[in-house]
Amino acid sequence: MTTHNAPFTIHWPNTSFVQSVANPREFPHIALPQIAVAGHSNVGKSSLMNSLFGRKNLVKTSKNPGCTRLLNLFNVDEALLVVDLPGYGYARAPKREQNRWISMIEGYLKQADIALVLMLLDIRHGPKPSDLQLIEWLNSAGLRWQPVATKADKLSGNQRMKRLQEMQQAMGGMLAPLPTSSFKSTGVDALRQLIETELRR
Repeated sequence: MTTHNAPFTIHWPNTSFVQSVANPREFPHIALPQIAVAGHSNVGKSSLMNSLFGRKNLVKTSKNPGCTRLLNLFNVDEALLVVDLPGYGYARAPKREQNRWISMIEGYLKQADIALVLMLLDIRHGPKPSDLQLIEWLNSAGLRWQPVATKADKLSGNQRMKRLQEMQQAMGGMLAPLPTSSFKSTGVDALRQLIETELRR
């Protein structure tokens, strides 16, 4: 088993789906460091995770937002567990369903030993109130998190730099968002390196 401090290189395509969990209390005991992936239902989470894993269709994508409704677990090279959290903020979902997703996310984050939470944000829109609310919750819980700007290919170079600065300021100015694009694979290697470095802490 890989430990947090041991030097290692992850073979990312060696990723397998483990299972889906509806109740955080039923989360299986898996002796691996955990990385959680959070974001709005239309932020491009599934596409970016496929790019991260180097697999085309391992994480199911959909044109309809709000399809990730469970905690989906992925074992990456027997080195870490990546947990895909339900997408939140889907306005068309019933309020009761939205609250259930939020409860599931918070329930998992409270119980799990998480090395890092990746906060995915659409670079065109920046953090929304629900994103800022989750960030505030992560800070109060003492959880480490990293903002990741998705869909960076949608903006030109100057627009991209301006939006990244605005996003950083909106989130308190401490952490710079990592720009990524699943379409062009921009920033994917940097994201992998960031995760591997975090696991060595």
